[in-house]
Amino acid sequence: MYVNLSSKKQRSQEVASHIKELIRDEKLKPGEKLPNELELCSLFSVSRPTIREAVKILISQGIIEIRRGKGTYVTEVPGIAQDPLGLDFITTPNLRLDIIEARLLIEPGAARLAAQKADSSDIAKIAASVKAMEEVVYRHKVEINAELDFHRSIAEATRNPVIMRIIPIIMESIEKTYHDAPRTSEDHRHAFEEHKLIYKAIADHDADGSFAAMQSHLEASYKRTLARQVPSAKNKKGASD
Repeated sequence: MYVNLSSKKQRSQEVASHIKELIRDEKLKPGEKLPNELELCSLFSVSRPTIREAVKILISQGIIEIRRGKGTYVTEVPGIAQDPLGLDFITTPNLRLDIIEARLLIEPGAARLAAQKADSSDIAKIAASVKAMEEVVYRHKVEINAELDFHRSIAEATRNPVIMRIIPIIMESIEKTYHDAPRTSEDHRHAFEEHKLIYKAIADHDADGSFAAMQSHLEASYKRTLARQVPSAKNKKGASD
């Protein structure tokens, strides 16, 4: 296939736009390797420097990534940068509480939608996450990967492409801030029980029950997180309310 590029625009921008089109049209799929540099030069009839600049543009937009020793690949979720919320530049001591407040506005509704749309495979994925969480509690581990997978699975079950992108971004933000106020094994036990209720409501296709269970979990999570905050953070939170 030969692509004719106009000379009216910056060629690197045009190449980047054409590669985006290939991804949108699913001619290049998430996780798929791009043609090598020479093949791209031939495809777009441009020079190597132009291809390299186009690649830089797409990397900066979170659309492709370079895997050392392997080549250039479409990212698993094209268009989402590593820190899309800019959390690395937020220094407030209450960031984890702010994240939970944002989640309260989004995730109960997502749980309701998941209860309405989830099929048997979606419910099986959520159940697998619950099982993994149970293992964490049983072994008295302190880690949150299974819980994050639980929420990602709910997002997938909504069948809503916007929610399917927003919630994984939020889960990434939780991973980034987890070390600021790590949970105790008791916290994990409470969270596990709350997640079981969310799972049951979704599995029963109980939309209102799913909304209520998710809201209750996040409100409890807020209280647990606040209890773990250092005194100065609590004081600042009170002063800002």
